[in-house]
Parts: sequence; structure tokens; C-alpha cells
Amino acid sequence: MTPAVIGLDVSSSKIGIAVLDDNKKILTSEVIKLRSDDTLENRALMLENKLQKLKKYYFVDDVYVEEPFIAFGGGKTTAQTMATLQRFNGMCCYSIYRVFEKPPVMVSVRSARSKLGIKIPKGTAQKDSKKYIIEYVEKNHPEFQYSLTSHGNPQPGTDDRADAVVIALYGLDLES
Repeated sequence: MTPAVIGLDVSSSKIGIAVLDDNKKILTSEVIKLRSDDTLENRALMLENKLQKLKKYYFVDDVYVEEPFIAFGGGKTTAQTMATLQRFNGMCCYSIYRVFEKPPVMVSVRSARSKLGIKIPKGTAQKDSKKYIIEYVEKNHPEFQYSLTSHGNPQPGTDDRADAVVIALYGLDLES
């Protein structure tokens, strides 16, 4: 089995997953699209099932998870939304613990971007900052492939995949 680390970008609608080897090569990059009519518990089980499958192919040293936001952003994030994200993130972390028998390492997205030298200009809207992340991953990892929509934008979920790669890369830098 190939030694690897996993990076996860968890939200209640999608989970970006990246599996990287010790040489920082992307072995797997995908997104789990979650159904809004499923319970959070069922969504966490979807992640757990996916992790069980990955465990069969890779010897996973560690799992790194992007910390959920803890501050309100742009007037559109409600306390209810933040509570749901925190709750779901905890469920996902428990699923990780169940599969790999050790807790995941929580990673601040700001710390990960800073450590990797990813610069997002001040004043850039969060939705626009995603293109900088995708460009960084694409430039440094040619194996990161994605499709474009008919309007020339990355397919939905590409940003989640790229964020998961950034989290995994940060984790690998912590280990070295």
C-alpha cells in the first residue's frame, strides 16, 4: 500500500478530498456532492464510506481537515448556518477517527495558504479567491485536472478539490 495523507475541505453540501503521497503528488482528488435533503448523519456516513474505500488502497499517515469558519462573513452567514457547519465538521472528524483510529489534524485555511505562499489580493471576495487557489494547485500540480462549464468557469466542486489539496500539502509540510 502507498503511504499517503488525506486533506479534506468539509462543508454541508460538498466535501473536497485529496490524497497525496510523501512526494506531494496528487493520487486522488475528488468531491463528494451531498444531498440537501439528507440528514447530517447520513452525509457523515457518506464520508465514512468513502474513507473506508481509501483505506483499502492507501496507508494513511494522517488526515488533515480545514477548520470550519468561526466568524460571521459578509452578512450572509447566520448563527444557524455556522452551528450546522460546526456540528457537521465534528461528525466528519468522528468518522475520520472511526476509520483511522486517530483524530484528524485541524488546519486553519489562512495558515495553510500562508505557508504555501498563496497570495490573495486584499479586498478579493471569497468566491473570487477560489480561482487563486485553483490556479496555484494547477500550476504546481499538473496532475490536477478539471473541466470547465459552458461559460468557461471551473466545474462546481473544483474549488473544494483544490482546497483539499492545499490542506493536504500543508499537512505534508508539517510532517517534514
